[in-house]
Amino acid sequence: MSNFQDDNVIDLYPAENPPATTTPMYSRLPYPTYRPEPLYQPDIPPPSPPPKKQKNIFRNFALTIIAVAIGGCFLGIGLGAGYIAMQHWMPEPVEIEVQQQTSFNSVALEPMIISIDPHIPDFTEVISDVKDAVVSINVTTTTSRGFLPAAEQTGAGSGFIFAQDDENVFIATNHHVIAYANIVTISLDDNEKVNAQVIGVDPEIDLAVLVVSIAALEEKGVPFTVASFGCSDNMRIGDSVVAIGNAMGAGQTATKGIISAVNIEITIQDPNTRSVVTLDVLQTDAAVNQGNSGGPLINQHGEVVGIVTAKLFGHGVEGMGYVLPINDVRELLESMRELAPAHQVWIGITTEEVTEQIRDMFNLPSVGRLVREVVPDSPAYFAGIMERDIIVSFGEHPTLNFDDFRAAIATASPGDEVIFGIYRDGMYIEIPVVLGRVLW
Repeated sequence: MSNFQDDNVIDLYPAENPPATTTPMYSRLPYPTYRPEPLYQPDIPPPSPPPKKQKNIFRNFALTIIAVAIGGCFLGIGLGAGYIAMQHWMPEPVEIEVQQQTSFNSVALEPMIISIDPHIPDFTEVISDVKDAVVSINVTTTTSRGFLPAAEQTGAGSGFIFAQDDENVFIATNHHVIAYANIVTISLDDNEKVNAQVIGVDPEIDLAVLVVSIAALEEKGVPFTVASFGCSDNMRIGDSVVAIGNAMGAGQTATKGIISAVNIEITIQDPNTRSVVTLDVLQTDAAVNQGNSGGPLINQHGEVVGIVTAKLFGHGVEGMGYVLPINDVRELLESMRELAPAHQVWIGITTEEVTEQIRDMFNLPSVGRLVREVVPDSPAYFAGIMERDIIVSFGEHPTLNFDDFRAAIATASPGDEVIFGIYRDGMYIEIPVVLGRVLW
């Protein structure tokens, strides 16, 4: 019977009511136990049991011995035939020399003494001596958005102190580190920040010079030193070098490598201006990353032999960093430092570029430099220049982009009166401005 109960199934034979039977039940009677005795029973002796067969133990043992011997003979013959066949058909064995190796868990290993190659330079003292000349550079840049509110962006780079006078220290870096920056600060200990001024640029060789007041450094209690120049012309492939800089904006780091190639020519495109620059550089496999730009590459004597300027990126690319040879830029750095104090002019404005796209979007009359901020009590403030003015000329020089504006300012000197061509509210006006002098 099933273990489950279905409502549609009727149990015809419930356990408590067995079915009634109409067939009579019969019980089988037992066989009768009475057996009459025979009338006559003769005395017949019982039959004797048959004789038992005796087993011949010795005979069986002998037969077993004979069978085993015969089987052993056949087995020996088979093994011998197989061995002969193997010798005939199998190739000659090859002798293999096995060299014994010491187990990893052996406790009988003798201590191994590894000698240090005296020709590998130790940069510990070198880095310690030069690190106080290396600076981290932080910049704040205002991104041009036409007449919409400007967006500020921050960036980081590196530089090094290459000269000083009685009042200031001068810092070398890359032009692309400080390009378009409104605010530039430097740090020698990755904590205390000091304001810096850009006093010279050369975009074609990607070079810039900053100046920082010694009094400001002393006020912050930051020690500094001046880096020494080496000779990049003497660098050979395989020479050991170290790159020091503000890698990834995380603070001062040092990476070691070698000179991988000399006299390499690379082409770099500025992502902002799309201008193309061709540079003659040294190649190194010392790890350089974003933020290393402008930092020094030093030799094993602690001398600066190059300025980190670029890195090749791409899938599968590794160890392709490029530096400006110091011999190619040393005179230019000195020239910027000497001429800047006499020719560094101050206008007192912050500008952004008005591109053709922004001009068309906002229906502006021209491209040029959009005035974002006018510093109070500055030459521009006293002359009457206002925010949202579009500067289209500086004297006789058109200022259609950033490079035009920089080049035009470089032709002037403090105290000069320069006519600014300006569009204001769709009207062209000219405003004379007496240029001031940068006070550090």
